Amino acid sequence: MQLNEPYLIIDLNDNKIIFFVVSFTEKKEFKILKKIILDTTGIQKGRVINIENVSQLLKKTITSIEDDLNYFFSNAVIIINPNQINCLNVSGYKKLNGSQVSNDDIAYILNDIKKIILESESKDFLVHLFNSNFSLDSDNLENLPIGLFGEFYNQNMTFFLVNKNILKNIKTVFNSCGINIEKIILKPFVEGIYLLSNHQSDKNFTILRLEKNRINISLFKNKSYVFTEDFNFGFNLIIKDISKLCSLKIEEVENFMKEIELKNIIENENEFYLEKKFFYISPYRKVKYQLILDIIAARIEELFEICYKKNINIKSLKNSNIIYVYVDSPEYYKSIQYVLENSRLVSFKYIFNSNSEQNLLAAVNGACELIGKGWDKEAIPLTTKKKSLIAGLFSKLFS
Repeated sequence: MQLNEPYLIIDLNDNKIIFFVVSFTEKKEFKILKKIILDTTGIQKGRVINIENVSQLLKKTITSIEDDLNYFFSNAVIIINPNQINCLNVSGYKKLNGSQVSNDDIAYILNDIKKIILESESKDFLVHLFNSNFSLDSDNLENLPIGLFGEFYNQNMTFFLVNKNILKNIKTVFNSCGINIEKIILKPFVEGIYLLSNHQSDKNFTILRLEKNRINISLFKNKSYVFTEDFNFGFNLIIKDISKLCSLKIEEVENFMKEIELKNIIENENEFYLEKKFFYISPYRKVKYQLILDIIAARIEELFEICYKKNINIKSLKNSNIIYVYVDSPEYYKSIQYVLENSRLVSFKYIFNSNSEQNLLAAVNGACELIGKGWDKEAIPLTTKKKSLIAGLFSKLFS
């Protein structure tokens, strides 16, 4: 990282790409030089599904940014959010017999387990590795106990891996633009950094992301990213429930869900029944708004039971009731927000509309914190070999 020079961060979202250019001061603080948010159809479920579409958009936008800033980019940090991230929690140990914990002890444990993981998960690429917990003679410690004497040292680590084919497609589109991927970062990780930096969050919390066809849950423990899990269902189940129980077509339900605000309707009792204009396929019948609210509430509570409250995969990791919720479907946000805020199942710290600009930029802002100041719980920085400036230039000219 060169101080006081433009630094390119690109966040690959479903249907959107965010270009974020910053410069870092001597104090490792960042200044925003450029931000661009563009729509794309080439990314779905965190994966590049149309290489040509994404490549052209990247190439055109990066060239425009370079012209505006009079600066040539050869490297970029990339933020991704693929479904089905491989998350492994592993414990390593060493008998000390009264000796000191050394750097070599810790390096041996880390590298030995890393080798085993990479050999057994050969289809995946290691994106992040975190030290999630240290203990010396059964005493949990905040930091590495280097130099301390003891009998038995234990270290918990969390590995986050992504399928190599997903990364190959991402690298292909950036290679076509002459851009070397300096570092790949998972979106929930840097969103967690943003929450810790900007919301004075407790060091233990959960991020829950609700999408139309996907739910992701990510856990942070002692400021370390320790778990993530994807579910291949989301708001689509609510839509189907309303359609079935109210005898409406899916498209009719989706249409009125984009328009209505259940909070205003229920609290002010403006309307008791769903308006006739929404029955443009099905025969009109009286459907109470309260019924719609009850269906949404019941299904959301069931989803949270499955993904969080009764999820056996997080039973040993869950040590806080602080939950941040991101709603990734803006058309449903207001109704979902009202239900979540009145849920008896669990209390939520914040409920975010992921499509508001502030929340949309949470990941890139968190990435700037990570790049500038590092993260003490991340065990190793994982980078790829950089291209030279000349190689990058020729790649752009002849791609």
